Amino acid sequence: MNAWVWRGLVVILSLGLVGTSQPLKAAPLDVCQAMASADWATATNWSCGHAPTSIDAAMLPAGVTLAVNTDSEVGDLTLATGGTRISFNNGALLKIHGTLATTATATSSLITGNGRVRMVGGARQLFAPSWSAGTPGLRLEVALDSGAVGISAQGVKGGEILISSGAFSTTNDVRPDNGASNTGNLLIAAGAALITAGEIERTGAAGEQAASIIVSGTLETSGARLSANNITIATGGLLRVKRAAGLTIAGAINYSAGSTLEYAGNAAQTTGGELTTTAAALRVANAAGVTLNKSTTVNGELALISGALTTGAYTLTLGDLATCTGGYEVIGNVQRLGPTLATTACFGHPHTSLTFTSGAPPSSAAIKLSSGTPPFAGAVARQYTVSAPGFTGAATLRLHYLDSELNGATEANLHLWRFDGSRWRLMGRSAIDAANNYVELADVTAFSDWAIAEKGEPTAVTVVDFHAETHVDGIHLLWETADETLNAGFHVLRSESHAVHGARITTELIPSQTAGSVGGAVYHYIDATPSTAAKRFYWLEDVELTGATARHGPVVVQQTLVWLPLVTAAASE
Repeated sequence: MNAWVWRGLVVILSLGLVGTSQPLKAAPLDVCQAMASADWATATNWSCGHAPTSIDAAMLPAGVTLAVNTDSEVGDLTLATGGTRISFNNGALLKIHGTLATTATATSSLITGNGRVRMVGGARQLFAPSWSAGTPGLRLEVALDSGAVGISAQGVKGGEILISSGAFSTTNDVRPDNGASNTGNLLIAAGAALITAGEIERTGAAGEQAASIIVSGTLETSGARLSANNITIATGGLLRVKRAAGLTIAGAINYSAGSTLEYAGNAAQTTGGELTTTAAALRVANAAGVTLNKSTTVNGELALISGALTTGAYTLTLGDLATCTGGYEVIGNVQRLGPTLATTACFGHPHTSLTFTSGAPPSSAAIKLSSGTPPFAGAVARQYTVSAPGFTGAATLRLHYLDSELNGATEANLHLWRFDGSRWRLMGRSAIDAANNYVELADVTAFSDWAIAEKGEPTAVTVVDFHAETHVDGIHLLWETADETLNAGFHVLRSESHAVHGARITTELIPSQTAGSVGGAVYHYIDATPSTAAKRFYWLEDVELTGATARHGPVVVQQTLVWLPLVTAAASE
């Protein structure tokens, strides 16, 4: 009767604390200590007079080994270190509803046999601070309620580690280890998750490989290493990488069809060993962006949901069935092999695409995006390089842009431009979508560099200042440019009359300092030729890459002439 009253009070008190700010678990009904080595289910071997229940705390002292022959359960479980405390038989389960603890950190061989410790229930701390990753014989399963997260700051080790439901989050290592090289298995089931800031490998030695890591659910890691003979991200599985430099992989990593590799760091990331030459699906969920460390092929979804993917010196190849989703894009090289007629192929962004509408499709097509710099004055601050080797038909080209790149242009007036090898030429448009930020042109028959800008003719050079100064050594002409995209260089012309256009006084072209690129420069030329004219007029002539010329000026130099008296020497007598 007293025991019944005690249990009732515990339940009432527990319910009365539900409104507190910290998550609570029910206090144990009893604290049960095993008194001798025996079968776990032997009621008389426990100090509480019965085998532990799901809300009892159990203690196994030194020198006591309990055999778990049938499925059993317990609330909190504390094991004294030094020797074996639990020996499983018959594949039995021991369900733990609370926390697993030891009396010291040395936990080698505490749990042995062919059964399994199964952590069940709701969110809580799963391992006490005294626990350490030193039990290779342990077969551990985390089977928490759906949505529940079990946490730990301790490493875990076991011959088999299974995350079957809920999530296990640890700031320490996870070590699949059955006591010998190349042993130990980690399995994350569909719908379950393992979140770790530590390493996943057999021992504390870097690169020591377990037998296998199989991910059918989610593996999120901000650690540095995955080490196993076989690492498989299975269909439906997700490998989420948060480390800035990616992962070091010891062993072979494979991605099954329907799996996903995701980058979700808090700072800019570079891919590591986790990125193979082929991936089923690739996702960027990092606002700071991701940079490739190798060329790769994505055969499924390329999802740029929170940041851009930069290829650098490498190439991203999209397979025949690859799709592009998200609002961000690939900065760099994207290619597609074997495009088909009348099928729209995306190149990193849903609205950067090519559709071959007539003729025989090429064996490959590529689009390279360079962003941040307008290819000529007034253009949107990005440039595309489009190639389709050997293609002789027609295609529809759609190019995407950002509002932040408009560079003063009126969005409704945007058109596509193509560089023909000597200058930028207006190609037009067949569609524009300001809401989705793209300009489209049908019946494209030639590919090269492309830009987005308003109608008009791009100037070869933008001169922002041209003036003259008088010095004792002559007239100093100075000019400054803001842009010289199509400029080859300059000549200076001079006249002593505004009505005369002037003649070149430069015997050679003053070469452009930034030819073919965006950006300006400062120039200085001295005209040391004396003149008795009261005024001099100077023009600046820019010479385009095509040979066409345009004049700027004139600037006028007013000369002050001083007449000195002629002095002669008197004849001597």
